[in-house]
Amino acid sequence: MLQNIRDFASRKFVRWLFILFLVVPFGLFGIDAYINRVGSDGAVANVGPARVTNAEFDQALRRQADNYREQFRGQFDASIMDNPEIRRAVLDNLVSEKLVQIGAERSGLRIPDAALAERISRMPEFQVEGRFSRDRYNLVAKAQGMTPIALDERLRHAFRMQEFRDAIAETTIVPKATLEGFIKLSEQTREVSVVNLTPDAFLPRVKVSPEQVKAYYDGHAAEFTTPESARVEYVELSVDALAAKIEAPAEEIKRNYEDGLKRNQWGQPEERRASHILVTVAPDAKDADRKAAQARAAAIADRVRKAPKTFAEVAKKESQDPGSAVQGGDLGFFAPQAMVKPFSDATFAAKKDEIVGPVASEFGYHVIHVTDVKPAKMRSLAEATPEIEAQLKKQIAQRMFAESAEQFANTVYEQSSSLAPAAEALKLQVKQSPWVSKGQPGFGPLASPKISAEIFSDNTIKAKRNTSAVEVAPGTLVAARVIEHKGAELKPLEGVRADIERKLAREEALKLARSEGEAKLKDLQAGKPAEVKWPAPLAVNRQKPGGLFPQVIDKAFRADVKKLPAFIGIETPAGYSLVQVSRVIELEKVNDQMRDQLGRQLKQSVAMEELEATLNSLREDVGVTVRRGALDGKPAQPQ
Repeated sequence: MLQNIRDFASRKFVRWLFILFLVVPFGLFGIDAYINRVGSDGAVANVGPARVTNAEFDQALRRQADNYREQFRGQFDASIMDNPEIRRAVLDNLVSEKLVQIGAERSGLRIPDAALAERISRMPEFQVEGRFSRDRYNLVAKAQGMTPIALDERLRHAFRMQEFRDAIAETTIVPKATLEGFIKLSEQTREVSVVNLTPDAFLPRVKVSPEQVKAYYDGHAAEFTTPESARVEYVELSVDALAAKIEAPAEEIKRNYEDGLKRNQWGQPEERRASHILVTVAPDAKDADRKAAQARAAAIADRVRKAPKTFAEVAKKESQDPGSAVQGGDLGFFAPQAMVKPFSDATFAAKKDEIVGPVASEFGYHVIHVTDVKPAKMRSLAEATPEIEAQLKKQIAQRMFAESAEQFANTVYEQSSSLAPAAEALKLQVKQSPWVSKGQPGFGPLASPKISAEIFSDNTIKAKRNTSAVEVAPGTLVAARVIEHKGAELKPLEGVRADIERKLAREEALKLARSEGEAKLKDLQAGKPAEVKWPAPLAVNRQKPGGLFPQVIDKAFRADVKKLPAFIGIETPAGYSLVQVSRVIELEKVNDQMRDQLGRQLKQSVAMEELEATLNSLREDVGVTVRRGALDGKPAQPQ
């Protein structure tokens, strides 16, 4: 598998030590070299044939803001998300995900239905009392605004991408000498003190003039433009909707249940534990030899029936089954199909603690002692019916969907002035949506970028025709028709003046914080007094950052500590941070537990570096373009 991946993407190996200094909170690539004006599709970035949409980028920015908000509590200022460095890192991640997707496709990775079902069944999120629950799965899908089939495909996609990453990670090798050096560096502790110069402290010194507000408003019209929007009516043909209308025949449910019983599908069959004493007989033995073996087995059976407690001792001496004889004949627990039929039939017909035999099999004659019984734990027909019924309905619905899809697509196209003919022909309901905006997530079946693109096309808005039948998810077709439309509209200046003033004031305050911080840093590095009141030092390392910003930890461990104290400065989500490194504490001893734990971490880091090299090669191959302005907070121009 790994060879397939590397056939299409050349690799370049960067020395392992460089990994130590790649401790960043997110992202693998810098995108500055790829910034360009992408096409008129409104995407934030094009990654070969894939797109990073405005909706995806906005959602990722919100997730990152939520992460910061939770991590840094009162120190977090939401306007930091307008910082180009933050936006760059978030976009890098999205571009990387698209490249992984392309890599998985090129390498031919597939997750068959059976493998997908097996993986899903093992996920704790979908289990109740340790077993997969279809109801729980459906509930999770519904909570995410998806059908179960759509969730199937999302998980299949996620598993494929993980297999691509794992294929690279599994072949990573870390030399022992490399590991020892890494442990010493990664476990090094440094005592640091941090002073944050926050923008809030500089806001009183900031004055934002009406002219500045007007200039920003005029120069960022797209930022204050409400996107084009529409209300639509739509019809949806889906496997799930068809399945809900189907009645599964009772006789089919019963037949499937009985078939499942044969495969132990409905639970755990009865198991028994037994010991045996075997008197072997060659397949071509003469009748006299066979009778002699049978007589010997019968004599052994009589002897152990009279003294059952001696069974194990007799088995060790008399049994000709070398595998079990040393265990006193014990075979452990087993299901009926695990043993040859005569042996199994006799064992499962006997009672607990009963000794039966001799029992003839292809191996000879067995004396069997049933020592324990695990009762079957099988679901009844009534308990299994909901699952069987759902499977049957889905199978029938999939056939109906395949038969109806072409009719649905043809009808909405040929009778493009109304959705009613398609709805009537296939007994579907014409539904109406709330307002949906161009380039922003819709709801339910209208969340798909494919249907959104058709809704806001000239064919739908100007020509007033139906959209085509769009597959918004596997097993789901949707066609829509615009019933009300609003063009993009610029918000009046007075409605956004306060927001602009706050934004400009915060930006100017951040500049003042950075300027004062850099001046103090210059004095500190020159050995001059800088009027900085340092808090008590905090001992931190890469494994235990002590709640400091990742950027601060990274910079603190890059600092030149030949002469202490060392001083550095860095912009963070809290403003501008001055950092004093006052002491370096080396690791005295490496124990086996630490070596094992950090060995796994280093292997993961090296694997990430190899993944980075592979994705860099892919990036060059497929091409990446990023919309100009995406990093400075300018939204896509309205279409």
